[in-house]
Amino acid sequence: MKKNALLSTILAASLIFGLTACSGGKSEQTDPPVNDTQSNTDTVAETEDITPEEESAYGIYAPDIPEIEGSDVEATLRVCTYYGGDSTTFAEFAAEQIKKKYPNVTLEFETLPQDGGQTIKTRAATGDLPEILLLDSGTIETLAESGSIYTLDEYVNKFSIKNYYTDAIMENCLYSQDGNIYQFPMGSISPILWYYNKTLFEEYNVKVPENFDELLEAVVVFRENDIIPLAMFGKEPWPLGAFFDSFAVKENSGGCYALSKGEAKASDEDYQKAIGKMEQLIEAGIFQDGVTNTDFDTASALFKDGRCAMFMNGCWYTADALEGLGDDVDFMVFYPTADEGNVEQNQYAMTGGGDTSGMGVTKSAEDVDLAASIAFLFSYYREVAQYEMKSLVTTPLQTDNLILEADELDHISQKLLDAIDNYTYNTRFLNTFPNTKFSTGFTEEMQKFLVGESREDFTVNVDKLIDKTVQ
Repeated sequence: MKKNALLSTILAASLIFGLTACSGGKSEQTDPPVNDTQSNTDTVAETEDITPEEESAYGIYAPDIPEIEGSDVEATLRVCTYYGGDSTTFAEFAAEQIKKKYPNVTLEFETLPQDGGQTIKTRAATGDLPEILLLDSGTIETLAESGSIYTLDEYVNKFSIKNYYTDAIMENCLYSQDGNIYQFPMGSISPILWYYNKTLFEEYNVKVPENFDELLEAVVVFRENDIIPLAMFGKEPWPLGAFFDSFAVKENSGGCYALSKGEAKASDEDYQKAIGKMEQLIEAGIFQDGVTNTDFDTASALFKDGRCAMFMNGCWYTADALEGLGDDVDFMVFYPTADEGNVEQNQYAMTGGGDTSGMGVTKSAEDVDLAASIAFLFSYYREVAQYEMKSLVTTPLQTDNLILEADELDHISQKLLDAIDNYTYNTRFLNTFPNTKFSTGFTEEMQKFLVGESREDFTVNVDKLIDKTVQ
């Protein structure tokens, strides 16, 4: 394995300037949102007994957290997080590192449902939450109000997590709306990118679009040749909001988030312009059939198998895209949704950003000290794995003591690193809106819009939703 300390140093310097704010003063996500490849299989982490003296295969150092009385007792903790694909690798790496400090602790992984937090909220009502849970601002608000999760302010100080996370994360992605801390950060300030298959664009002599007219022309050409223009996993809430914002931020950088706060209406002239463009593309057949019933795995397969030309996802998807398409994949540095001749207006306004996303401790935990320690170590080590194994340039961690596996960045990560200083975020992931009633209703309205609801009906319904849910 090559260890490129110099490259890590360069990235660390770049991230000081690139990761400067979390949208809405906090995400996401990730992905969703801190948002990665998902699977539906629940798994127990199989880790070997490892003595504390053994060193990791990676250039990391273990966070120095206080010893916990009784931590040598056998314990099993359920951890609900991203699991499947690369996420499995990251989670099991974290479990392996945790085993060094807590050899008697077993972690049972549950896959976080991608349904906008509905399953988690239902489980909370029945008292059936796992001890450690991946949270975002949307679930935090509900679970904190119901008393289902612990505040972690004292542990943030006790564990000195400021020594491990960037200043941007500590200043913007830690505190919830009520002023408390409920999670150890996982995920960073991540832009949503439009990836594309270079080979398909070249094969059909289609220009990679830089404005709306070129995008519409590309959609028409691909449809004429039985190629899906853009694959979307419209079964999940946040991609619907991200697609909307890819157009809305060109007119109003607040995007959908501004609607959720009552700062704008869908009937406003700037939003009408964006909605009209979306309607044209939908009518031209931009999406695959059954878009609102499509999950991530299905949509991703369409892209990686060469059956669609474009795919919208967070920058965390880069490793998956490269695995499927290699040098054939690239991304558009800015969204191709502005008017021709007006591309520079809000040119680098992005959807995505950051969130109060990370691992929290629920009231199901019998030993809160132990659960908090595991939650922090899991968050930290998972991000270490994602950075070192996949060269994630938007890592939330300080990277001075981390060493990349690769000796150079892939072409997408390098391109993103060059562009990221220009990006701004004034909106956020749909599933992390504090106004959860709006986000739930907007998800339903977007799904109807994608399958044929008129612009007029969509506008009226969204404006009614704003009036009904904004306090």
